[in-house]
Amino acid sequence: MVYLIGYMGVGKTTLAKLLAEQLHLPFYDTDQEIEKKEKRSVSEVFKKDGELHFRILETELLTQFNTKAIVACGGGAPIHNKNMDIINAKGISIYLKASANCLATRLKEEKQNRPLIANIPEKELETYIKKELQDRSPFYNLAHHTIEVDNKNIDEILREVNSLISPL
Repeated sequence: MVYLIGYMGVGKTTLAKLLAEQLHLPFYDTDQEIEKKEKRSVSEVFKKDGELHFRILETELLTQFNTKAIVACGGGAPIHNKNMDIINAKGISIYLKASANCLATRLKEEKQNRPLIANIPEKELETYIKKELQDRSPFYNLAHHTIEVDNKNIDEILREVNSLISPL
């Protein structure tokens, strides 16, 4: 199992899909898997049942993975319910690390699809992300490996990931 972790907008899902294709392995995105199970969007789960319920579903899902696969974890997954212990025990974890500036630039166009930042004014987004990264870094830094993604294209990042996981 390879788990990609990091803040929302860092490219976990995009990279995980490409990696799974290259390695001929199943691909899972924890948010998408929860949406399938719940038959509604992450935003709707947050609105109707709250973040705590969502985090419980996330932990349940992480404990159920048992085949070789590439998993893109939701940005908050590592910081709840000792999920990093589960992730690190089951496979290789890779923290895709981006600066607050890079993330704010990527995320401002898709804020409405991101429940945790949907109501944050654009001018405050980078400051909010910077604080979130500070709060989450003790958990993200528990990953087996870290890849800095600022100013790198997808092929460069994929090469780095492959060098860390081969032979899988």
